[in-house]
Amino acid sequence: MQYPDFITLPYIQEYAAQHGEDASDQYPSALPRHFIEAYTKPKQRVFDPFMGFGTSAFVAEDLGRVPYGVEADGERFEWSAGQLEGWQNIICGDAAEIGTYDFPMMDFCITSPPFIPMHENWNPLYGGDPEYAGYDAYLARMAEIFAAVKGVMKHNALIVVHVDNIAHKKSFTPLVRDMSLAVSRSFKPQADVIIKWEDAPDGYALTHCLVFKNA
Repeated sequence: MQYPDFITLPYIQEYAAQHGEDASDQYPSALPRHFIEAYTKPKQRVFDPFMGFGTSAFVAEDLGRVPYGVEADGERFEWSAGQLEGWQNIICGDAAEIGTYDFPMMDFCITSPPFIPMHENWNPLYGGDPEYAGYDAYLARMAEIFAAVKGVMKHNALIVVHVDNIAHKKSFTPLVRDMSLAVSRSFKPQADVIIKWEDAPDGYALTHCLVFKNA
C-alpha cells in the first residue's frame, strides 16, 4: 500500500465540544474522516484509545463504521457517550487496561494521544501523579498503552497516530520521532503523513499522522 507524503485538509470541526470545555486538544474532524474513509469499509470497527471529546467516534459512526474507544476523563466520556448511538462500545477508564475491557478485535485504530513537552513534569497518562512525572515516564507509558492496543487489533490492521512536535522557549520536543519509537515497539512503521491545513489558526500550518501496521 502506498501512503502519501503530504495531504491537504480543511481545518474544520463538525463535532465541537460543549460550550465552556477546554477543547484545545480536539483535532479537526476532517483528519479522522480522511483516514477512516481511506482505510476502512462500512460496518468495520474503528478504535480510539484516547477518545477525548469523541471526534473519531462521531466521524466513524457518521460514515457507517462501528466506533469503539476508551477515555480516562469522566466528563469527556459522559459528553461523548451521551451523543453516540453506539455509546455502549466506549469505556471510561485507563487505556493501558484495554486487555481487561473485553473488546472485540478491531479493524482500524486512529487516535490523538495527549502531548507533553520535554520540560513538563505533569504526566497526563497518570493524571499528574508525581511518582510518574516527566517525559521519560510519559513515553514509557505510551509504549505500554500501544502494546495493549496491539492485543485488540486484527492482523495487518492499520494504526494512525496524530502527533506534533512541540516548540517552546525552554526546549524543542521531537515528539513525532519519540512517539514513533514508542509505538514501533508494538507496530511496524509505514509512513509519516504530513497534513497541511487549509484556513488553520496562526502558527499551526501542518501536523503529522504516523501510520503503522499490526504486522
